[in-house]
Amino acid sequence: MTHTEKQKAFVDMVKRYEQLILRVCALYTDGRRSELCDLYQDAVCALWESYDTFRGDSHVSTWIYAVTRHTMLNIMRRKQLVTTTLGENEMNVAAEETDGAIEELREAVGLLPPDDRDIFIMWMEGFKVGEIGEVVGLNYGTVATRLSRIKTKLRAIINNNREVRL
Repeated sequence: MTHTEKQKAFVDMVKRYEQLILRVCALYTDGRRSELCDLYQDAVCALWESYDTFRGDSHVSTWIYAVTRHTMLNIMRRKQLVTTTLGENEMNVAAEETDGAIEELREAVGLLPPDDRDIFIMWMEGFKVGEIGEVVGLNYGTVATRLSRIKTKLRAIINNNREVRL
């Protein structure tokens, strides 16, 4: 593959998975669009730097999620960023048009520890338990157990918030 063909394939891949990259980056912002753009650029640079190392052992989306997540965690460590809930601008159009249930879930997910949040968001994105394990470095059983516990935590958070509002 020539350098030009490699560049074109990379650009096509980034365009195809742009929303996934943005959603992962959004987990590590305080909601400012400029910060999201900076993190997105850092993620794309990291993807380019590791593009030649992708062997195809997993889905492209799994590899992209893993590289982007590790990039965000490294940036967070360097800059001591605080993770926040997803901002309104980062949520997709469908979520913005739904009722308060989505808002409740978004708020509850924002209260989870970052590792739990990553696992849950990947699961919501449609990643399989094994793929999530590859990204976060845990075995299948551990991810399955954590997902079950995360769902229990989210139910408790949502129920507690409903009781407080009454």
